[in-house]
Amino acid sequence: MNNKTLFFQVLLASAMSLTCCKQANDQNPVLIGKWQGTDWLIFDQPSGMDAAQVFFEFRTDGSYSADFASQHQQGSWRTEKDKLYTTEAGKKEIMVKLLKTDAASLEFEMNRGGQKETLKLKKVNN
Repeated sequence: MNNKTLFFQVLLASAMSLTCCKQANDQNPVLIGKWQGTDWLIFDQPSGMDAAQVFFEFRTDGSYSADFASQHQQGSWRTEKDKLYTTEAGKKEIMVKLLKTDAASLEFEMNRGGQKETLKLKKVNN
């Protein structure tokens, strides 16, 4: 497995299927905008992956895009309290836990096969 695909596999590995009919969505307005990775940790230690190659954009219409190196993903997003749910076009919804959300920084925790990974991002200007 190469490191360039690891980011998307981490998100996919933490996939959760939701069975309720109507999904909650508080669409946290703090997430709106463009974000760039600053740190990528595995069990709170540096992962060795270049977090600066990770980009997310969350839009007010509920769509998002994500890039890591040469990989691109797009779909819809929603939040429910401290959870961020994304659904890539044609894929199942996945969830990450929001650890920190403010106007300048975003941190979320992913679980890939029992391995805790934390991605830290900063807000970027257009």
